[in-house]
Amino acid sequence: MVDILAIFIVGLTVGFLNGFAGGASVLSFPAMIAVGLNPVTAAMTNALGVWTANIGALFGKFGEVKGIIKAESQLIGYSMIGAVFGGLALALMPIEGFQKIVPILIAIASISLFIKIKENLTPLKQKIENFWLTAVGFYAGYFGPGQGVMTIAILARDAKRTVADINVSKNVVVTMTCLGSNLIYIASGKVNWTYAIDLAISCAIGGFYGAKVVNKFSRDAYRMGIFVIGMLCAVWFAKEYWL
Repeated sequence: MVDILAIFIVGLTVGFLNGFAGGASVLSFPAMIAVGLNPVTAAMTNALGVWTANIGALFGKFGEVKGIIKAESQLIGYSMIGAVFGGLALALMPIEGFQKIVPILIAIASISLFIKIKENLTPLKQKIENFWLTAVGFYAGYFGPGQGVMTIAILARDAKRTVADINVSKNVVVTMTCLGSNLIYIASGKVNWTYAIDLAISCAIGGFYGAKVVNKFSRDAYRMGIFVIGMLCAVWFAKEYWL
């Protein structure tokens, strides 16, 4: 019961932070390890749970979602393809092998918070954007934390997208991308449903409220805090799995 309550509180926090910035799921993965899940099960359970944070952030914006899905259908498609292959790679990898790269993945996710986001740049060629979203999709299917920030960094380099468009588009792309990999996780039978449902409910609530206060907090301060915690987690996992 204590573990369920702890995961619920973590989910509220992660959902809230993901609702207005992204990247906070680097915190919920270690929480899954802390309650006793092996790294592969933790990664799958975490991915399914935090998925609802993006859905919660889109609540009340369904009128925009349909248009974004149509406008970004090609990007979503490439990202979903990458996520499916990433999900398969995770499902097929031995737990021992995954343990060795967990510290590296958490470090990458933490560092990704500082990808420089600039608006009004000359749009990249479509094929380059497709390539990077496919790569981010693979990363999302294989591990996940940091996907939202990486997606924002790619979408923001198209001058046609406004800041508001980018935020909603990010949530749409992430939501659709994770659909394919989540189906693979479910089929693998490795998901811990007690914690997944617990995290999903709390992340949806947190994501809904996080999206409402997107302009009331300093994203730089938030990202620095998540970076420090994430890197500390990476060091801890390196000590556990490498030494």
